[in-house]
Amino acid sequence: MKRSAARQTSSLLAWDMLCGLVADVAKGNDATCFKDEDGRPWAKIAAYRHGASISHSRGWVVVAVAIDPGLLIGVDLEYRDEGRSIPEMAEQIGLPRTTSVSDFYDAWCRYEAIFKATGESDPVVQLDLSSVVLPVPADFASRLVMVDAGEKSHQDSINR
Repeated sequence: MKRSAARQTSSLLAWDMLCGLVADVAKGNDATCFKDEDGRPWAKIAAYRHGASISHSRGWVVVAVAIDPGLLIGVDLEYRDEGRSIPEMAEQIGLPRTTSVSDFYDAWCRYEAIFKATGESDPVVQLDLSSVVLPVPADFASRLVMVDAGEKSHQDSINR
């Protein structure tokens, strides 16, 4: 299977997995998965919007949904591909060009998970948020981020 076809299949599987997880979290309440105008996944459970996130890489899929509607959530999973232009990508997130492959992917997953949770792309603004490492195979990196939506709104008003 070509890489783009495999990626599309992985995307569909991830969406199905997310919707299944949403149904489990809903515990019998009305629930649905949807994407906003930016393509960001969300869950609606018992009329409340819950943060949701999807990531997939090289046939592996990770999905997450916030049990509390007051939480934003982001997850990222990356294969540690030494062939990527790591020095240039490292600079994009405020790392030195000499960052090791392992350290780069750890930081990149953190950056992406925070972006997925909050929409914040400035690595400096992201510094005060923490992440959790998910258990994945050795040649992958991962991060999970949860942010209180109230704190995010407060940060947005400060940053304007």
